[in-house]
Amino acid sequence: MSLKTEDLVAGIKKYPIIVVSVALSVGLVLSRLYRQDGLPAATALLEERTTVGNRLKLNVVNSAQLAEQRAAVVAANAAVSARLIRPAELANNQQFFYRIESETGTRYKDLKQLPPVPAVKGSTTYVAVPYNLIVEGNYGQLLSYLRRLENSAPFCRVSSATLSRESNDINDPMVTLTLTIELLGQP
Repeated sequence: MSLKTEDLVAGIKKYPIIVVSVALSVGLVLSRLYRQDGLPAATALLEERTTVGNRLKLNVVNSAQLAEQRAAVVAANAAVSARLIRPAELANNQQFFYRIESETGTRYKDLKQLPPVPAVKGSTTYVAVPYNLIVEGNYGQLLSYLRRLENSAPFCRVSSATLSRESNDINDPMVTLTLTIELLGQP
């Protein structure tokens, strides 16, 4: 056994560069095999951290206008809230309709506020306040009435509309408009 060890030591002394190169190559191959098992996990971690970094970078870039954007959202929310009706304030709600009636020269035959219906299941932000109305006037007055209703302060949606004439007299310009509408309100 000592003979073989002596031959090995003599070979190393005779070819030191080749021996060091082979040892280094074996070491590099072994380290590559060892590190290759962790490569997918390291790649996934790198991608995750890159995504988080990009998101944080965008947050920093977009935060410059954050105060102005928040002010714009608060102002828009206040504008929407100012246009909402309160279903419990029946007198104020009907006063809105009577104001339109006096401005357009129409006349109500019937005006009923129905119970409010929640707009979205589970949401308490807004409710739809339905109304059934029967309005009488000439054709121009009724068109003016509808325009005022659509362009009024409360948000209004017409669910159904029926236009009819009560008399067969051609000289009678009175037309009846039956509406089912919803006004947007606070719960």
